Amino acid sequence: MVTDTAAAKSMAERLRAVKWDGDAAFAHRNSRSQLALEFLRRTAQWAVAVGAEEGWPVSDLAGALEPELTVAPELLEGLDPDETSGMYPVVPGLGAAMVRWAALGDLPQQRFPQLADPYEPLLQLFERGGAFKHAPGEFDLGFSSIQRGSVTGRAALEPLPIDTASLDALDQER
Repeated sequence: MVTDTAAAKSMAERLRAVKWDGDAAFAHRNSRSQLALEFLRRTAQWAVAVGAEEGWPVSDLAGALEPELTVAPELLEGLDPDETSGMYPVVPGLGAAMVRWAALGDLPQQRFPQLADPYEPLLQLFERGGAFKHAPGEFDLGFSSIQRGSVTGRAALEPLPIDTASLDALDQER
């Protein structure tokens, strides 16, 4: 297994660059809800494909796809925001899961070309102001909550657009 260190480093840098901002999260509440739904759909599809339903939606997709994957520990350090910051912390280990996924490089698309990147919607959700609380059965986004649903139910849903123009249009709706 060859690790795509450049992709893993890029993901770690992108995560570290997130500005946890409650005002931005509120302004992007509609798009963040859509991004959360798309994250659930995509991770459900991947979880079914690689046999990682246990722990979904924060299961170890990278480890299920490639158990031999290793990532330099320094890339994984400091990915979770400080829980004392007052912002919703990232679910422990989720940042590391995203970096590990990036370290797979093209392998996921080679094996499952029909499936989209599971973590891009979540990264965009973070970049639009903040994280979420992972409560039993739901994601609390601060200004709305999303019911998690079941793996099979989410996996069967149609994709939602997450391009910038569509997300910005959602945020213009009040």
